[in-house]
Amino acid sequence: MEDMMLQMRLGCETCGSDEGRMAETETAEEIDRRAALWAARLDRGPFSPAHQREFDAWAGEDPRRLGAFARARAIAVHTRQAAALAGGPVAEQPMVARRSLLAAGVAVAMLSGTGLAAAYWRRSQRLDTQRGEIRSVTLDDGSVVTLNTLSQVSVRYTRSVREVVLMYGEALFEVAVDPVRPFVMRAAGAVLTTYDGAFLLKRLNQAPLEIVALAGSVHMRVGRDRAHILTANQLISLAGGEATSPRFVDAPQTGRLLAWRDGKIEFHNDSLEQAAAEFARFSDVPILLADRNVAEMKITGLFEANDPAAFARAAARSLNLRAEISSTRIQLLHG
Repeated sequence: MEDMMLQMRLGCETCGSDEGRMAETETAEEIDRRAALWAARLDRGPFSPAHQREFDAWAGEDPRRLGAFARARAIAVHTRQAAALAGGPVAEQPMVARRSLLAAGVAVAMLSGTGLAAAYWRRSQRLDTQRGEIRSVTLDDGSVVTLNTLSQVSVRYTRSVREVVLMYGEALFEVAVDPVRPFVMRAAGAVLTTYDGAFLLKRLNQAPLEIVALAGSVHMRVGRDRAHILTANQLISLAGGEATSPRFVDAPQTGRLLAWRDGKIEFHNDSLEQAAAEFARFSDVPILLADRNVAEMKITGLFEANDPAAFARAAARSLNLRAEISSTRIQLLHG
């Protein structure tokens, strides 16, 4: 019933005109009210495909809308955290829409007044990893960046924005809540804006940029292309300035995507060619494959990222191959 009432309220925002309120004539108060309704709907669970399409259309028409939506979600998270720290009751699924947007504005103003918004002067730093290295860094605001092997990220914090650029490689961004300053991620021409959540970005050589929303939501824009909205458990790829449609990522896929944090590599029906390329990111010892037939054989399993020899022995046993292993190279040959 609550979901139905919320849907009716969302729908009524476009009543009274042929095509609803246009972004050009929409006031900030109207945007905030609609954003709060969408935030409340997301608090109840992931969007349905129909809701996702409607939300994408709404958010893509005016960049102010995504910012208002992200602020509504960030304020909700901040309110829950503050209540928990104070020992007060925390609603399991708080309905942001039930709060006055005036109160939301006051909450942001209070955060600014405490000095949180102005606590960080302009700061820049560069983070990187060598082959086989995994590094986790806590930034000034409490956000955490975890870099996979052979990765580089630049960080720039000012009073008004938190900005990171993935130069190359792979990085997990766990974004601390800040309703005042957006967290902006840049990679391969894509600009992603959020206020909280967790996001995985992967940029390897000529491969498409991959973006995974693990928690929260993010607004993505590429050049003059239309905006894309990614919500939790969605993945989008970008190549040649063109983005794919968001697709769902289930728990097993998420586990495989994040196995590197524990120093592992997980394959699921991947080719030996793909596996050899993945191990090359972690080790100077190459895995050479006898021919295309061997390269196209499939492998499934969880392996230590820094031990290509153990992988080669396991692959040889399961695929009836022969592994020749030395300190400088590994070969997988027909048995």
